Amino acid sequence: MLSKQVITLAAGLFFASTALASASPEAEQASRATSPERAHSVEARMRDETSRAADPHAPAPLPVSGDISLAELERRWAIGRAQADEKHLGSALDPAILTAVARQVGCHDIVGVQPFGFPLEGAQATVLSGGHLLARCPERAYLTITAMSMAGKAGKRVRISPQAFHQTVDGKPARRLYYKAPSGRQKETLTIIDGSYVYALEYWSLDDSQQSGMVGTGKMDTVTLSP
Repeated sequence: MLSKQVITLAAGLFFASTALASASPEAEQASRATSPERAHSVEARMRDETSRAADPHAPAPLPVSGDISLAELERRWAIGRAQADEKHLGSALDPAILTAVARQVGCHDIVGVQPFGFPLEGAQATVLSGGHLLARCPERAYLTITAMSMAGKAGKRVRISPQAFHQTVDGKPARRLYYKAPSGRQKETLTIIDGSYVYALEYWSLDDSQQSGMVGTGKMDTVTLSP
């Protein structure tokens, strides 16, 4: 059964995964102070995007900058890595899990994996609960993976309906969405809930022909979290 905490995290990962910046304990504390009005607004936006993007032949507009580049993602990733190193942050998540998933998608040029999330225990404040991966892929595409555990966490968080996870991957609740910008930039997203962990994958590609529908989708159709 999906825990309330795990369900609410998915919306947060949806927006956080393009930022590629390590979350500090201070940032985590700030996130707890999110107002009910903002939470409701984000929930409504997620519902709207889900309804418009459920059909890959009628993708929703990209909810972030439509032409975000690999160079920009690498810049953000480097900043996050530097912050993690400065604070001596580590992760409880084995980075091999994320790199294995990236290779399944055909993205073998791994830029790196950095710690992400909040401390799992107060006694180990520098050990965060998850990780961010950035990888370069063939044909000028790139992949980000964000994973974070919600074990033992509670409090007010962005909420989305469990009905958003109407698909499965290896029997685990999952959701696929598709987005496209007028520039031709495309994004396929796959969110998987595995126990207390939520994995948010985003595959960015570029359609040079700039057709109205999605082109070359299905990159993550065979992804599995099984070893």
